[in-house]
Amino acid sequence: MPLRVGFIVGKDTDVVEDAKYEAIPGDASFLADLPDKYRVDPESHEYLMDCAPGTKGQAHTDVAIAWYIQKHYDNIEVDIITPEELTLKRLKSNAFNFTMGYNAVNISVENNAQGAKKLKAFQQCGNIFPTWEVEDYILYKSKYMKACMDAGVPMAPTIFSFKGKRSAAQLLKQIKERGWQKFVMKQSESGFCLGFLKLSVEDCEKDPSILANYFKDYAKCPEFIVQESIEGFTRNWETRCFWYNGEFLYAIANMAAVSTEDGAEKIITGDDIPAEFLENAKKIGREALKALPELKVPTGQSVPMILVRTDIGCSDSVMHDKNTHWDPNGKTFFLNEIEPSSTTYFTRHLKFDCLPLYGRLYAETALAAFAEMQKGPVKKERKPRVMKAKAMKVLRTSAMKAKAKAMKATKTKMKVAKKPTAPAGKSTKKVSKTAKAMSSMKAMKLTAMKGKRIGGA
Repeated sequence: MPLRVGFIVGKDTDVVEDAKYEAIPGDASFLADLPDKYRVDPESHEYLMDCAPGTKGQAHTDVAIAWYIQKHYDNIEVDIITPEELTLKRLKSNAFNFTMGYNAVNISVENNAQGAKKLKAFQQCGNIFPTWEVEDYILYKSKYMKACMDAGVPMAPTIFSFKGKRSAAQLLKQIKERGWQKFVMKQSESGFCLGFLKLSVEDCEKDPSILANYFKDYAKCPEFIVQESIEGFTRNWETRCFWYNGEFLYAIANMAAVSTEDGAEKIITGDDIPAEFLENAKKIGREALKALPELKVPTGQSVPMILVRTDIGCSDSVMHDKNTHWDPNGKTFFLNEIEPSSTTYFTRHLKFDCLPLYGRLYAETALAAFAEMQKGPVKKERKPRVMKAKAMKVLRTSAMKAKAKAMKATKTKMKVAKKPTAPAGKSTKKVSKTAKAMSSMKAMKLTAMKGKRIGGA
């Protein structure tokens, strides 16, 4: 019986049925019998199942990987789940569910009535990959960022502004104390540059409403990620490394449109990426992966991590942060973000067809994870019982009393053992004789001393 595996899809910016993919060359022939409902209308960005009859669309990377597995692995039954079809019951009907193109970030961005049920499904199903623990760790950026900072992974100067503990005035004060002149605002539970804002201290001092309005507009956001603006970030390549099973797969590098001659974003890959950028990106990305929680199957066994993307930036400008001492005359590479498996794969921008590679990797993960589950639940190590403070106090008092009693008994025994024993009736006489002898010796000693003084006179 085939293993039933869910693929949660939702991408509309990672197209496969495209001239660029064909030019790689990429082979999309396996998509010939893909049901049209899983293709996306390029104008409305909706699945054709939700469009008017006759609307044309294209398959994107998440659906393409799932369909590749359906066509090439007889021992796996693929269940493609669109955002509208996502329920707790549907997720529980599968052995595993890979979040390929839709996750909690999308739910937060959509911000609609169905969001709460979808989020609950992710949290309670117990069989999504990556697990909710890993998803949540990446979703709340401060978790992995703090772990990376503690591990010595270079990152831009950062202030975390948490809901319930923040104010616009307080944040501006913190920024000024750090010496920043310009800064950027980001958000956890967000993507697609939503909530991103670049500001200057000077402007915020002149018009306090700038920050105040931001705080008001995004009051529900659990945390703001505030970082010193890095001037060299936009004019250098940001190198994005893709990892699977902890192993490097490939990288793409992009340069912001504001820094290119034609005003368009530039994307390069393979050996077109400067060696200095690629090697530093791989080095930092590898260290960043170590900060993530282990990936575990529902029965508790650990398995290698599925796809993770690490985005590495580059600074070559003066930093004003009082605690940061990067060389403005050289390049300093730093971790910008970590993204999970639902990220953009840049399939059509590569120099090789990545779909067979991803098809094999995800299929192998599903089969290996299922094999681990057959071993049964992992037995948890028993932790020593932690006694309550009151019980501990009673126990200590009882122990101290017992110890004192034992010591007292020991002393009494020792005292008794030292006392001399004598026959009854003779002890008094013995004491009397001893006293008389001592008195006689004392008298003799005094007489001798008197004679000595008289003779000496």
